[in-house]
Amino acid sequence: MKISSAQPVSRRYRFRRLVAASIIGLASVAGGAVVATPAHAATYASSVNECLVFRPYLHRGVTNQSQCVAALQSFLRFQYGNGDVAVDGRFGPNTETSVKKYQGSVKIDVDGKVGSDTWRHIAISCSQRGDCDYKYPHPLP
Repeated sequence: MKISSAQPVSRRYRFRRLVAASIIGLASVAGGAVVATPAHAATYASSVNECLVFRPYLHRGVTNQSQCVAALQSFLRFQYGNGDVAVDGRFGPNTETSVKKYQGSVKIDVDGKVGSDTWRHIAISCSQRGDCDYKYPHPLP
């Protein structure tokens, strides 16, 4: 039985999130700590690894997924080599076209939507390159 390389990464990421949540929970219970986000804080793209944990269903016009859309866009632009897509966290026509090009190149159903099969191929592609932790360095607009 062959185990995919994305599985250990997902487990490690879940473990880190669990540890972080327990530390925050202990801090808030023990000291009543409140962590506020500054008003000027910018939202940055997630890494592909972070989005591979949940593998959200992404499609044109999707809302509340801007970080994973930006991670997908940065993968398509910088790792896959499709410079046409902008990393802005919005799943628009350029992102949909780039997803279709990627789906065609890995020979899966070309529908422009990022579901479990597309996430699986993204995991394979970026793990072969060894750069699934890449994050877009600029804040999202």
